[in-house]
Amino acid sequence: MVDLWILMKFAAQFSHFILMDAQHYHLVRLYRLCGVLRVAAVLVFLSNSVQAFEGYSDPLQPADIDVVPVLPDVSIFQIASRLQQVEALIDQETQTLKALAPHEPAKQFNAFGYHSDYIPTVTGVPEEPLWTLDFDRNMHNRRILGVVMVPAIDQRSSKLEGYAFPKRFRITSVNPGGKSGEVYVDWTTQDFPNPGMRPVVFKFPSQYAQGVSQVSKKGLRLEVFAGNEEEGLEFFSLARVHLIRTYELHWPRLVSVSSSFESAPYWGAAYLATSQHTLGMPLSAKNGSWGDLVMEVPASKLEKPLVIRIDLDEADQLGKVNLFPGHSPDGINVPGFGFPESIQIYRLTNENDGGELQRYPIEKEVLLQNPGNNMLRVNGLGLDLSAFEIECNDFPVYQGRAVFALGEIELFMRGRNLSAGRAISLRSDGFATSPDLSLLVDGQVDGRTILPLFEWIEQLAAGKPHETRLQVLEVERRQLSKRWDRIRKISLVVLVVFIAAGILAFVIFMLRSRKQAQVRLRRQINSDLHDDVGSSLGSISLIAEQLQHADVDETVREDLCDLTLIAREAWASLREVVWVIDEDSIRLPLLIQKLTDRANRVLAGVEISVEVPENCPDQVVSLPFKRHMIMYFKEVVHNCARHAQATKVCLEFRVAEQGLEVSVRDNGCGFDVTQASTGLGLESLQNRAHEMGGELELGSRIGEGTWVILRVPLKALLNKSDHAYKTSN
Repeated sequence: MVDLWILMKFAAQFSHFILMDAQHYHLVRLYRLCGVLRVAAVLVFLSNSVQAFEGYSDPLQPADIDVVPVLPDVSIFQIASRLQQVEALIDQETQTLKALAPHEPAKQFNAFGYHSDYIPTVTGVPEEPLWTLDFDRNMHNRRILGVVMVPAIDQRSSKLEGYAFPKRFRITSVNPGGKSGEVYVDWTTQDFPNPGMRPVVFKFPSQYAQGVSQVSKKGLRLEVFAGNEEEGLEFFSLARVHLIRTYELHWPRLVSVSSSFESAPYWGAAYLATSQHTLGMPLSAKNGSWGDLVMEVPASKLEKPLVIRIDLDEADQLGKVNLFPGHSPDGINVPGFGFPESIQIYRLTNENDGGELQRYPIEKEVLLQNPGNNMLRVNGLGLDLSAFEIECNDFPVYQGRAVFALGEIELFMRGRNLSAGRAISLRSDGFATSPDLSLLVDGQVDGRTILPLFEWIEQLAAGKPHETRLQVLEVERRQLSKRWDRIRKISLVVLVVFIAAGILAFVIFMLRSRKQAQVRLRRQINSDLHDDVGSSLGSISLIAEQLQHADVDETVREDLCDLTLIAREAWASLREVVWVIDEDSIRLPLLIQKLTDRANRVLAGVEISVEVPENCPDQVVSLPFKRHMIMYFKEVVHNCARHAQATKVCLEFRVAEQGLEVSVRDNGCGFDVTQASTGLGLESLQNRAHEMGGELELGSRIGEGTWVILRVPLKALLNKSDHAYKTSN
């Protein structure tokens, strides 16, 4: 369809160019021809953006149009409430649109409407109009009270969209002599808001004031100063123009234009006043069950046409005939379902009183084209009418069956429906049963009430502001919904983080509480050990010392000495256990101090000298190393106290060359190292020295004393080895 239209456009322009005589027109037409070729190469044009507007009730004051403001800036604290407001407004606008006639434009197969010729784009607004269209000029008829301008539909797009509605224009009366008269509509100072596919209704208050039934020869003139611009060319189009007379819609009977792009059967000035509508059918929202006449016919083409007749109660005049295509009972959208390709309309009237009705075809009304889902309106010219007949033939075939379908037949005269509820009959061969023909005069199509044409047009036009506001509100709702979803996601993440942080804090609190409970328990145990067991050991040591000075046997005195030593060592070990439990970590200076304290407690009555390095490294000592060192030192001090009989002991702790040296010297009796007994624990000392990663030096002279030196590297302080060894005590 698009390609055919483009080729016809090219042919029309080319022939127009050839026929031009004036040389200066040749260049203009050649430019237009190149422009058409450029336009033909582009199959998708940029569509005009929908502008938000409140309407055009006062056509002479376009500045009063209330333009919908830019979407408001909503803070994050107002998003929820604003979203609720927008939802309520959308529901309100939706309900308002539902209360109006539904806007259901139908795809056209022909008779698209009027299309101006193409001219180079004009900068600014010219003083004289670029195109002029006159309607019913110098015709004797009732006064024009207003006009309905129906936008054309862009036939190149798969979506139904408005096409090239004029941007700046003026509507005036036109006198019989051809001069412009009173200005009814003036949109020359600013662009007219894009109406999309909805009709634009202008009423002329000055004409209503003069009386709706007065007769005048004044016509109507549309002057277009700015059209649609594409690819350096300017043009405009209209699908239909309806004149409002006596509160009814009439198509113009005479149309003259300054220029036109003619491409039958698609574009042409004559299509502005054709009987076929482009806005669909004047129906309300669905309010009943399906009710169109659908019948299967014996063949696609009958020998005798199918004739439907409507008899009036009394003679009248025929103003307009409205034919409504039917709908498929299966609910499938088939444009012009069952509409015959051949239709002839007749009026029957009684020329002589009491004689037979004479049959007259309605002049120039043989319809051969499928109207799709649009209403057909035929002019009855106000001729006399007693009965009405419509002949149908050449029926479409669906799934191998010829079908005839029709929604409604309306006969109108000045707002009166002459056919509603009238007697209707069928004349044809090959039908076993007679269909329910009353469906053609019941005032409904597809279960929807037929609206008066002018009321329907007004409702369609009134729906534009609500449709535009609804579009703006939908955009705002989408934006607010996106922001709200983002906030909810962020809030969810923050909530999860807070919950995780709370759980972590709770775990840390529980761990810390448990650790504090353990510390309190350790301190309680330490306190109990110190106060109870320590006190008992101290008492044992004191009693044993007192008994040593009593008059007892020498063997008993030696046992008491051993008992005193054991009690001292046990008390020293108890304090070390308490110390280890009490400390989270053990460091070398504190370990040296604890070793010195043990020596002072165990070697009671012995002169002890201690030498500690001034810059002792504050290095952490592993628990296994501490254990081996304490057990090693305990063994050494025990042997000194038990066997050395020394009066003086020298303790030296040195740190040099990344090593620790622990030296214990006494002035006791000494012993022969080569003859040393295993009871002295020498093997245990060697093993512990080796386990600590160090070296042991043991020396003694009889009558001079004994010395034990342990050398370990500082890195050995972190060793984790923890083997157990027997000691001499």
